[in-house]
Amino acid sequence: MADARRSVFLPGGEPAPGRIARAFIETRDDIAALETYSFEQLLPAGTILECIEAAAAIDPDKAAIKHLISADPAVAPRVITYRELVAKMRAAAALFEHDAQGARPAVGVMLPMLPEAHIAGWAASAVGVCCQINPFLEIGIIASILNAAQASTLVTTSNVFGPGAWDKVDALKAAVPTLKTIYLVGVEGAANDFDKALEAQASRGLAFKRVADPQAEATYLPTGGTTAAPKLVRMTQLGQLVNAWINGALGGPSPDGVVGHAMPNFHVGGYVVLGLRALIFGQTLLTLTTGGFRNPDVVARFWDIARAHGMTTVLATPATAAALLAVPNANAEGHTIKVFHCGASTIPVALANAFKQKFGIWLREMWGMTEVHGVVTCHPNGIEPVIGSVGVQMPHQPVKAIIVNDKNEYVRECAPGERGALVITGPGVTKGYVNPALNAGFHVKNTPDGKLWGNTGDLGMIDKDGYVWVFGRAKDVIIRGGHNIDATMIEEVLVRHPAVLLAAAIGRPDADKGELPIAYVQLKPGAEASAEELLALCRKEVQERAAVPVDLTIVDAMPMTAVGKMNKPVLRRRIAGEVAQDVAALALAGARSFDVAVDESGARPHVTITLQGTRDAALEDRLKTAFRTYEFNTTIAFAG
Repeated sequence: MADARRSVFLPGGEPAPGRIARAFIETRDDIAALETYSFEQLLPAGTILECIEAAAAIDPDKAAIKHLISADPAVAPRVITYRELVAKMRAAAALFEHDAQGARPAVGVMLPMLPEAHIAGWAASAVGVCCQINPFLEIGIIASILNAAQASTLVTTSNVFGPGAWDKVDALKAAVPTLKTIYLVGVEGAANDFDKALEAQASRGLAFKRVADPQAEATYLPTGGTTAAPKLVRMTQLGQLVNAWINGALGGPSPDGVVGHAMPNFHVGGYVVLGLRALIFGQTLLTLTTGGFRNPDVVARFWDIARAHGMTTVLATPATAAALLAVPNANAEGHTIKVFHCGASTIPVALANAFKQKFGIWLREMWGMTEVHGVVTCHPNGIEPVIGSVGVQMPHQPVKAIIVNDKNEYVRECAPGERGALVITGPGVTKGYVNPALNAGFHVKNTPDGKLWGNTGDLGMIDKDGYVWVFGRAKDVIIRGGHNIDATMIEEVLVRHPAVLLAAAIGRPDADKGELPIAYVQLKPGAEASAEELLALCRKEVQERAAVPVDLTIVDAMPMTAVGKMNKPVLRRRIAGEVAQDVAALALAGARSFDVAVDESGARPHVTITLQGTRDAALEDRLKTAFRTYEFNTTIAFAG
């Protein structure tokens, strides 16, 4: 039962028609209490624009978006009020409908972290679909995404914001036959300036046919953008609103909330978990420059920014949290952050503990994916997180570990603590992909309850207390700084080389990025090729720069399983051991001889460093410090 001494809802924030319910998920009892309500009761409306309009009506002159021009808190930010935001969204919706010439508007948004990404994106969803695009992808991938979405309009910019795919807009227009109109943001003197087009549309009229169906597709979001064939997820109006509401309840639903926004809008974390969440709760979205956490000045001055703007909640990757921890003389005193969420990859236990010790804040791990509209598990803010797990399921977001066969068919449910495929059901599970051929690998077949369950591709378990543990990535995804890289796109390039028999790509543990892609290659008998030659091939043909291997090793024979499949866990253990060996050797500087052992049977790789001789606290602390930012657990032992 929920705590009778308090309501899960803020005073005046109880569910009522036409207004957003303001609940704060602080305990697991709060989750149970919220499951007695439907999301239709918790949301003010069933579509995104209506929900933002409802928030704007509360305080039209409040800052909806503060966009930092500089990481220097003394530099005044660009401010867009809720009144201005809604007016621009309505004008953009009418503009996109006009430009589509009777077809359903489909708008590609390829921008850095600018307010216009939200204006254009949610306006497009009001009349059709939006597709947020990573501007650092290769042109061929971007064209394939726009073609899959049948985009009629593209909102982008120029190199005024630095290099990006916007430098090749002419090539994009030639490669996308449906693309009728391109608008530029922030380009002085541009004939097709987006803001001027909105002003012109406002003078012509703001009438447009609104999407009214909460189940209508609103956003096509690429799942990481790392595969040659785009995997566009079909995200709905209600699905995005559900996840935005959950994240508002996790991070704090008060209207005076200031949401730190430094994850890109082409990622579900930046667009829905942070952006939409802030806007439907009538909070202020604080965008930390056009580069977000990619801007080193933002990392260096993060706590100054947080203090100056009253930031109350933020979401980052573990790699970013580690970077914040590593800033010399970082001073977090006086900050107002109540909730610091982490996602996109597993938080190292040592990092979580060190962050809490230095800054007084727990890193609260979230878990989810684009295919479920965002986040489905987390650690409520009122209780200490169970470090190493990804938390408990959120309201109406059931998570199970099950056994599936090679056709993604349900076999049985796992017992508590038993490893299986992690699957999710509930209103957050999407309809799948724009390309229906990809759905078979996501939607689980023959489920006994007949519900739609999505296979996350992660292996894990649910423990006896209901906490979810992620053991590994069944799809061999390499996560580089929160960026998902499909190993097959590297392997497919390598095996096209005439000398290559087998290729395997994995992630090498990295202190800053979490993982960096590397590759192993087995040559055909009698064939010859150098590692540099194969790396050059990858640099030329791997479709995304972030996925190009940083290293390649030619092996005599690839490790294989008994059934003839490549045994990647062997390679992962090998590279984890090599990295651990190098890190330990550097940290010890010859002070002791040592051995390294790697165990992958647990929730994450576990490295044991055994030092010869008696216990030495100084050496132990030195090793713990050296390993704290790596995404594997570390045990320091002594033999002597």
